[in-house]
Amino acid sequence: MANTKDYAMREMIYDEKFSSGKEYTCKELMDIVNDRLERRGLKLIQSRTTFMQDIQEMNEKFHHLYGKSGIVWEDRHKKRYYRYRSGIDSIYNRELTQDEVEKLQEVRSLLQGFKGMPKFDWIDQMMSRLDQNISGKQKAIASFEGGTKYGSKYLMLLFKAIRERQVLDVEYRRFFMDSESLVLHPYYLKQYWRHWYLMAKREGGKDIEAFALDCMEAVGVNKSVKYKATKTSFKKYFEHLVGVTMPPETNVEHIVLWADASLAPYLLTMPIHESQALCPSEDGKSCIVTLDVMINYELIQELMFYADRLVVKSPAFFRDAMKERLEWCKESYKNVEEGNSITEGMEPQLFAFNYIHEDKNDWIDIHFRISLGLTVLDSYISHWNNDWGYIRTCLERIVNHSRTVIELNYEDEPTKIELKKDGEMLDIMVTPNSLASKDQMPFSGFAKCKDVVRELYQGLMECTKAYPKEYVDGCPFTYDVVYNALRSEKIEEYLKEV
Repeated sequence: MANTKDYAMREMIYDEKFSSGKEYTCKELMDIVNDRLERRGLKLIQSRTTFMQDIQEMNEKFHHLYGKSGIVWEDRHKKRYYRYRSGIDSIYNRELTQDEVEKLQEVRSLLQGFKGMPKFDWIDQMMSRLDQNISGKQKAIASFEGGTKYGSKYLMLLFKAIRERQVLDVEYRRFFMDSESLVLHPYYLKQYWRHWYLMAKREGGKDIEAFALDCMEAVGVNKSVKYKATKTSFKKYFEHLVGVTMPPETNVEHIVLWADASLAPYLLTMPIHESQALCPSEDGKSCIVTLDVMINYELIQELMFYADRLVVKSPAFFRDAMKERLEWCKESYKNVEEGNSITEGMEPQLFAFNYIHEDKNDWIDIHFRISLGLTVLDSYISHWNNDWGYIRTCLERIVNHSRTVIELNYEDEPTKIELKKDGEMLDIMVTPNSLASKDQMPFSGFAKCKDVVRELYQGLMECTKAYPKEYVDGCPFTYDVVYNALRSEKIEEYLKEV
């Protein structure tokens, strides 16, 4: 029975030899082909029947292209010699159809993302050959945006680790933060906005996290830790996700957006998410867009991209959060234009919570300050309305819960400190109470979870100094009472952990 496998490889070898203009016998061609196949670990052709079928297959292609056979032969001295017909240089040397050009453009677009990466040098050569075949003598008609130059160093190593189920030692440094040593079980690679991410679990961890390749300083195989596989279907994992970050609260929200009609073409051709549905209004001046997604950082960034022509209608809590974010943008422009982005006498801080001591009657209204980056908020805690045990419980909640809201002076309009976990980081949102000055706006940012807990805990413990050591008229608590109500062994043990 003829060997029909690996025909494409054999055809390329035949074409290469015939393109030289020389002629060959059946035995010569079979020897050349088998030598090439053997070097590639492919099955050899054993029979003359296979060879004859290969020649017949190629000639059928030539008939389709030119209406005549491309391979001809001549019998001399009891041997048959094969060659290309005069005027034919190659079975591949022809103009591509429009359909073939479009398919090659798709292949080119995919390969472009790997161009220039270590161990992908062969792609540079292939790209040049594809460009020649696609364009020929015509001018180039398209260009494609390549992948990011960052993070490509370890791409092949990570491919191999996932395929061979290897545990990895990774030196990982988020921007502007200290490097940390991680032991990771790798499962999946995903690209988002030209950046590559490794989906993996930490050794001892429960959740899959996204690790940016451009934050990896060193990657090596760990042979002492047993690989732990995952049953996660990443098709389902990303089903309701924009980007790569799984939010702490994995509720799928039905988000309704209002969009200006001018955005419709962009949203139709570049949907925010595959769940997107778009319904034009009757007047044709706007449209309603719906998404069924989890709310994460990448979704917010996508919506901010169209912020001048797109409005969140529901859910209400997300609409309010987006409104606040736009107010911060407006305030940032104002601060920079007025040259007061840096508060006089204050150094920028990643996150801080401080008690401001003023006089012996501080317990009436305890003055505190919250700093985040260059933003500072001054406010007060009124002793009449504050439950120190509640604050301790909130601090303890941060350690094991995805979302925590601490309300200071929580009757009327409290100062709210909302904390959402994102891996080892916390997304901090601070909203001032009615006692804050009118020019102080809500602000937000990221900081390490342990740093935030430490600053809040130590800062609030400092606030206990506002109370007298012994009871005085009008003061409901003493220092010891508040101190013992706020002190937490759970938090102190957490802060001691390395």
